[in-house]
Amino acid sequence: MWALLIASAACTPPDCDRPDYGSCGVACCKLLVHFPNLSSVALMQKLNTSLAMGGPDAHFTLKPTAESPYGFGDLRPYHPDAASFIGQAWHLTEKATYNDTLNFLILKDSPNATMRAFSISQIGGAYGDDGQNYKNIAVLLKSLNESYTELEHQGCDPAPKAHQM
Repeated sequence: MWALLIASAACTPPDCDRPDYGSCGVACCKLLVHFPNLSSVALMQKLNTSLAMGGPDAHFTLKPTAESPYGFGDLRPYHPDAASFIGQAWHLTEKATYNDTLNFLILKDSPNATMRAFSISQIGGAYGDDGQNYKNIAVLLKSLNESYTELEHQGCDPAPKAHQM
């Protein structure tokens, strides 16, 4: 109970309006996002540059890949019809209380970049994340200053729209 109460206060607004309650066994968020004005290479470069400098809030750590100690792995030689790049980062919450893991899969251009972005809490017992996993992804996407469309979501449902009369 104690961990649940602390976790519920972890997210600092804005973008804390899409909480998850154990969709992945613990709290998580998965988004499929399309960037109409970016190629997969350009998206990877923007993400890699931002994450390598700590991201928009200086709380991200880019994880090395088998191919590169500094960023995204290039999948194009291995999966040319499906995926372009893969990467991982950690995010420390603003209150420096919790870490979350983010995974990124940038798909083959069709004709522009589409990415699966996934954030999961690193603490067992994170049943309610107060929207932190969604925020981890949203703050990074917004910082790219590029238009994007959320195509799918899992584990971080948007708040229901109010009924209008």
